[in-house]
Amino acid sequence: MAPADRFVSEISFHVRYAETDKMGIVHHAAYLVWFEEGRSAYIRDQGFSYAEIERAGHFLAAGELEAKYLMAARYDQEITVRTWIADYRSRTVSFACEIVDALSGQRLFKARLKLVCLDSAGRVVRLPAAWSAWLEPSR
Repeated sequence: MAPADRFVSEISFHVRYAETDKMGIVHHAAYLVWFEEGRSAYIRDQGFSYAEIERAGHFLAAGELEAKYLMAARYDQEITVRTWIADYRSRTVSFACEIVDALSGQRLFKARLKLVCLDSAGRVVRLPAAWSAWLEPSR
């Protein structure tokens, strides 16, 4: 469940036909794409953009993923992706998300992704100090 003590970004949209199988059930990979959209929305909501992060020579590479599928989403269902910072260290940031039915609030999916900060040469580096504004939005 999304924490009450920190900033949670929300983005809502309807499940697209291309994200479903013949039965109208969402393919499991779509949830990860939606999580990525949630992370991008989180950063934008904090006044930054992932494109700016990359232009500055930093990249966030997936290191660990924990995901749990709770209930199937279906074609044309309105969903909400809630995303927040679960944790961060000197070289990593972990995002968490939950995907819920926008009308009922029923949880469909939850995940946590640890991202490793890399420079343009692919070396692991410290998170830039300038990122503290979106890593610690409540401070």
